[in-house]
Amino acid sequence: MPAVALPIVVCLSVLAFGQGVAGPEPVRPMLVPTYGFSVEPPPGWLASMGKASRLPIFVNAPLSKMQDLLRLPEGGAIINLLAWDSLPRRRGDESLVGWAHVDAVNAAPATIGSRVLNVPPSTGISDAILVSFDEATFGPDDQTQHEISAYWTFRGKNFAAHLFYVVGDPKAAEYEGVLKGIVLSVRPL
Repeated sequence: MPAVALPIVVCLSVLAFGQGVAGPEPVRPMLVPTYGFSVEPPPGWLASMGKASRLPIFVNAPLSKMQDLLRLPEGGAIINLLAWDSLPRRRGDESLVGWAHVDAVNAAPATIGSRVLNVPPSTGISDAILVSFDEATFGPDDQTQHEISAYWTFRGKNFAAHLFYVVGDPKAAEYEGVLKGIVLSVRPL
């Protein structure tokens, strides 16, 4: 199984069992009472609350187009939110940089970039960084995906929002804007 399969399989399996929110309804914040914040889903994206993670997952394409769990459809993107304390324990420290380092272990050489993400005090977020890279591929059939992740601290706990899309997608800048918008929409309950 290609190394890029895990994020999509995890995201879609959680999405399939979560409670979906879609359609022309006005965008309303999704409440995340387990962690004490809300977040706004991006307009036009399908949103679901994962049962296991109790955090949102956002998909910009109909699930019917994501039949092959190893590949994103053309123009497809997924954003999933995670809490460090809900993950199986992994090597690495629990700092934002440490978590990003653990996640970037499958990065293609020379594609890693990082920067501070400035967030307003209204979010309740104390620290935030953005890390991006192309995922390494291991065979000719592997889909080259780009990952941009926002890592942040809210009330002493670490969270991440992972964005996945196919390298070369012309909407890459738009997807990054959506990811940043999700993080900037965080509000304490």
